[in-house]
Amino acid sequence: MFQKLYRAEEIEIAIPCHNFELKQVENTINSLKSVKEDIKNIGPDLLIIISPHSPAFKDSYAIRKSHILSGSLLNFGYPKISIEMKNDIEFIESLVNNMEKKSINAVKMDEKEGLFYSQIKLDHGVIVPLYYLVDENKYKLVSLSISFLDYKNHYKFGKVIKDTVEETGKTAVFIASGDLSHRLKPGAPAGFHPRGEEFDKKIVEIISSSDLEELFKLDSRLIDDA
Repeated sequence: MFQKLYRAEEIEIAIPCHNFELKQVENTINSLKSVKEDIKNIGPDLLIIISPHSPAFKDSYAIRKSHILSGSLLNFGYPKISIEMKNDIEFIESLVNNMEKKSINAVKMDEKEGLFYSQIKLDHGVIVPLYYLVDENKYKLVSLSISFLDYKNHYKFGKVIKDTVEETGKTAVFIASGDLSHRLKPGAPAGFHPRGEEFDKKIVEIISSSDLEELFKLDSRLIDDA
């Protein structure tokens, strides 16, 4: 069963190599450290993480299927910041089977899939949160991606993940990696917009209430502005 579900920031400046910027994300880092203690206390069988920077397909969800999942921040100039964890192949097979029953497409990526070989390595959306959440290689990891399908399809996918966890009898922690608005201040990569903060507050409010179906009612203009 699911013991906890977390949304984790994947901002690159949260890693110690960016000491000059760590103060800006101090609250985020402290929150991740608190989550780490929660995970230790739970002692889950596996961690399930979904990243917006993993390979995304138009109508399918990517699932890394290599027996060992690994990656580093080499592309950001920090090859020593790395993660290596065992995959849970048994869980993945159950998940894909349940996805097929619900007509949800999966792309299983491993070393045999030459087309996706360069994308098998864990991305920074996985590595940055796990850098703070895991310091011992004692958990198995399942690495998933989002897709270009609509919000309700993602919600359906989430329910299949939950059902699979319960069906397999595993104890799991789910981590949704990602930032909120990218437009919170002048000089932001996407430019500043005053509604960025409004969007962030609304998302936090909905998640805190656990009434996730409220996400479907968000103003599309607010989403675009943020």
